[in-house]
Formats: sequence, structure tokens, C-alpha cells
Amino acid sequence: MSKKTLLQSGGILLLGLLAGIFFNLSNPNGIKFFGEEKIVDYSKSDSLMIALKLQDSLLRAADSLKILSDKRTDSLNQQKAKDSLFAIHKQDSIKKIQDSLKAVNQKQDSLKNSKEQVQDIAKPIDIRIDFAKALFDKKYRFIDARDAADFQAGHIQSSMNIPYHEIEKYRDVLEGLPKDQVYVTYCSSSCDVSIDMAYAMAKMGFKKVYIFHGGWDEWKDAGYPVN
Repeated sequence: MSKKTLLQSGGILLLGLLAGIFFNLSNPNGIKFFGEEKIVDYSKSDSLMIALKLQDSLLRAADSLKILSDKRTDSLNQQKAKDSLFAIHKQDSIKKIQDSLKAVNQKQDSLKNSKEQVQDIAKPIDIRIDFAKALFDKKYRFIDARDAADFQAGHIQSSMNIPYHEIEKYRDVLEGLPKDQVYVTYCSSSCDVSIDMAYAMAKMGFKKVYIFHGGWDEWKDAGYPVN
């Protein structure tokens, strides 16, 4: 190809390029030659989402108001039913109250007229180990309120076993004891049946009941007489 031909071809290409550039610039829908930065705008989407959430909130509020209205209606209907029942039973209720008051008055009159003998209960006395030992030395009766198995495993010397948990079984035994003598109840240091036994005996009429709280454990540790 000759130099002249190359120049002619280049001129044609240049003219075509210039014509294309002119057309692209003059046309708003022309082809873009260079890439432009894409800008993301979520403003419309955010606005729509806010509107949607607002709509949902309004719908939920409407549902809540409807439920509240229904409950209010049901409550009013129930109250009307209660008022009707109250009106029906009003006379019966008044009569029952009057009958109850009459019964109370009759009971009070009965109590006033009855001659009941009230027995004084002597409250048991709490004692320490030194006083318990002094009573032991004076040969007063010690009552072991623990279960039979614990008593058989070891107990204060000469003490009597009356398990509190079986007190009804031993009631005749207790009734046979003199009520004007001194008695000392005990169990182990970690139980309270000695207290229960002492108060049960006091209610039965025993006047001199002492509670040795240290019990079998403290007595044994002190080296005092045991069986």
C-alpha cells in the first residue's frame, strides 16, 4: 500500500472519529467513553421502609384497640351478669349473715355460762450442762426424746427413753409419772425434740420440766456417766 493511500485512509478514520465525537456530545443519550463512579442512593428505599413500618404500627394499634374494645364489652356483660346474680341472691346472703351472727352470739353466751376449769401450764426452763449435771447428781429423772435406735447406741446414764415421734404410744407411761417431780428432757445437740417433749409434758400437767439443750453430744464430750 502506498504512502498516499495510507494518508487517505487515516484521514477518513480521523474524520469518522471526529464526527462520532461531535454526534456523541450533541446527543444526551450518547455513548459514554469513560467510566463514571456509580453513586448508590438508598433515600427512597429508606423512606418507603419507614412508611411501611408506620403502616404496620398503625395496623397493630388498630388490632389492639379492637381487642381492648372486645374485652371491655365482655367485661361489661360479665358485670351485668354478676349484678343480676347479686340481686337474686342478695336476700339469701343477708339471711345467712344474720344466721351467722345469731350463731356467734349463742356461742358467746355458751362460753359465758359454761364453767370450764383452765389448767395453768408451767413453762419449761432451758438449762446448761452444769445445771444438768447437778440435777443428775441429785438423781432426778432424765428423759431421752430421741428415737429408740439412737438411745440404744448411747445415752445419759439411767435416763428413760420416750421418743417424741412416738409420744402417743408412750402417753400411758407419761401419765403414770408423778407430775410434781423434776424432769430433764434432752436429745442430741442438733435436734429440737427435747423442746417438743418438754412442752408436751407441760401441757399434760408436769410442773418442773427442764430442757438440756446440749443433749447427748455435749454430755458425752464432757465425759459424764453414760450407758
